[in-house]
Amino acid sequence: MNKDEALNKFTFMMEYRNLSSNTIHMYRWYLSRMFDFYQLEDVSILDVSMAQNYVVHMKQTYAPASLNAVISAIRYFFDVVLESPLSRRQFPNILYHPVEITVFTDEQIHLLLDTKDIRLRAFLLLGLDAGLRVGEVARLKVSDIDSKNMLLYIRNSKRGKSRKVPLSNTLLKALREYWIVYKPDKNEYLFPAVQSNSKTPYINQSYINILFKEYIKNFSFYVPTMRFHNLRDTYATLMLKNGCNIFTLKKLLGHSSFSSTSRYIKYDISDLAQAPVLSSLMEIE
Repeated sequence: MNKDEALNKFTFMMEYRNLSSNTIHMYRWYLSRMFDFYQLEDVSILDVSMAQNYVVHMKQTYAPASLNAVISAIRYFFDVVLESPLSRRQFPNILYHPVEITVFTDEQIHLLLDTKDIRLRAFLLLGLDAGLRVGEVARLKVSDIDSKNMLLYIRNSKRGKSRKVPLSNTLLKALREYWIVYKPDKNEYLFPAVQSNSKTPYINQSYINILFKEYIKNFSFYVPTMRFHNLRDTYATLMLKNGCNIFTLKKLLGHSSFSSTSRYIKYDISDLAQAPVLSSLMEIE
């Protein structure tokens, strides 16, 4: 089986499973990189040792979290295309310490939103006020904004899941101000591609990440680990602090499991100072 045939079959199986278009695009890219690395014409010669050696090579440039996405793509390819499943013992994920959650303070939020760049402000509010992932911001369509019911529709996001999130008056106002200036096609993406030769009709999420990174460097509270996803971290943490229960938050964030949502509970320790201790409850002196 040549690499084109293999990638076509791989794509068909991902579409069959209803994986998101972004996942399909990235998984194809990961596999293409591996084929090029080995200069493969016949991909059926791939085996577990080749997959392992490729991962070791990619450690030089990929962070562990991204590397695990590569591993997932390779494992899925072996399963559905080569029909030779790799066990997690043979081909395990990379162990690493998760990135620390960064939550912006009220003062920092006001400073971030105090920008005259109306497109950037729309990006910031979609993260802070609606909890969107950067990819969800990039792929948002004009038709996904339901101002009548004050909802945002997030379609085919991570693992192909869709959801609805509340649309605040502040966010709606920012999106309307952006609309007036940029005038995107009402039947297309809210943030169209910046470059005419872009592979996607919507803005590249890397562009948003870079724009955010360059912007936040202007502030005294900046640290190199800050990223766009911290806006979503802030949204989730503040929602919990202000009474949102974890079941509702899980739906709002589009998480598949409570383990992803629970990390925000672990972060929020503001109530610990008021928690009673055993000695006081039992009147022990």
